[in-house]
Amino acid sequence: MADVVLAGGHREDEAATAPLARRIFDPLSWRAEQPLRVVLIGTDFEVRVWQTLLRVPLGRATTYSDIASSIGKPSASRAVGAAVGKNPISFVVPCHRALGKGGTLTGYHWGITRKQAMLGWEAGQVAAA
Repeated sequence: MADVVLAGGHREDEAATAPLARRIFDPLSWRAEQPLRVVLIGTDFEVRVWQTLLRVPLGRATTYSDIASSIGKPSASRAVGAAVGKNPISFVVPCHRALGKGGTLTGYHWGITRKQAMLGWEAGQVAAA
């Protein structure tokens, strides 16, 4: 296996991260009584947006304006969009579940096609349950 150097000069440690990745990406490993603990570093506003995203259930979506309203900033949809875009741990903090007005698929760091695929995968997980 090749030695992988990550941002900041850190080295990949697959043996250490594999169990965590399995917990994140394998629905059979998800346990409500054992929540995944994460530390999110951002502005107070960004953290509140990310916390709101964490409450959006698997297979569901919300809008930027609904997030803005839920954090007490109903006119801050654009700022919510910017905070969603700064999410440091995509998928874990499900920024792909944030949609534009009327449920339109809007911006995603890795492209709309991937966002649509992630939402579709989640819908399949819910349907299979």
